[in-house]
Amino acid sequence: MSNRDQFFGMKVVVLICEEALENLVCVDILAVGAKGYTLSTVRGRGKRGVRDAGWLLSSNVRFEVMCSEDAALRLIEVVQHKYAPHYGLIIYMHDVLAMGSGDH
Repeated sequence: MSNRDQFFGMKVVVLICEEALENLVCVDILAVGAKGYTLSTVRGRGKRGVRDAGWLLSSNVRFEVMCSEDAALRLIEVVQHKYAPHYGLIIYMHDVLAMGSGDH
């Protein structure tokens, strides 16, 4: 078996949003069928200005979710419907080849 045979194709959804959404999005990620996520606090600048975490719940969080295409599309739909009209966020998806011991 070559190293190439150990890789499998997945989607990664990246969501950068207001920290106030963290607990809500954690539930949504699991509800669409993803097994887990990576979460980080991030800073940056966008059309809504600088997000620097200077105030309570004023920072942004970044979710990275590796999942099936079906779960990825469902997650994007949920986020767009529930949160995009009311919160600052950006969400995108890309293809990855992954290798690991987790379920895929």
